[in-house]
Amino acid sequence: MQQQTDTVYLNFYSPISQTTVQTLMAACTDAMRQFNPRTLYLSISSSGGEVAAGITLYNFLRGLPVRVVTHNIGAIDSIAVVIFLAGQDRYAVPTATFLFHGVQLGISQPTNLTIYQLRELVSGLDEDHNRIVHVITGRTKLSEDEVRELFAQGESKNPTFAVEREIIAAIQDFAVPQGAPFFSLNT
Repeated sequence: MQQQTDTVYLNFYSPISQTTVQTLMAACTDAMRQFNPRTLYLSISSSGGEVAAGITLYNFLRGLPVRVVTHNIGAIDSIAVVIFLAGQDRYAVPTATFLFHGVQLGISQPTNLTIYQLRELVSGLDEDHNRIVHVITGRTKLSEDEVRELFAQGESKNPTFAVEREIIAAIQDFAVPQGAPFFSLNT
């Protein structure tokens, strides 16, 4: 039986990977089926992770037929910035941070690559950079030059910076109302 509630709260404290994104997507879908909410309120803290998984979750959240609110309750690092920006309304606790840095490629063991394989890898990194820049500049007051400079320097920013650049609307504590549906996904 479907209940009706205004807002469902979901907490996500995990790195970004295919598995954690699938878990959050399933939780959003289940919450929508069970509660038919007008708003999904996502409290999030993440060290970042896989670009493809992050872009997928961003597009999933943007496509939901409900209002999505994101609230940084700790650290939003790397690709988690893109996910965070999926929220129509965005907030951060006073002690939150936002880390911007360029896309990285990890090669964990000795590997032989042809020049063509290297070009493919560089092309993929460039395109990941461009996709992330596009999302950030489209959802904030940061210019493309500012974002690329943040990537080059690898900078962590505070909530005051986030308000100034419209990454968030306000700095405020996170609180779940008594009795509200609340689910925590920490993997």
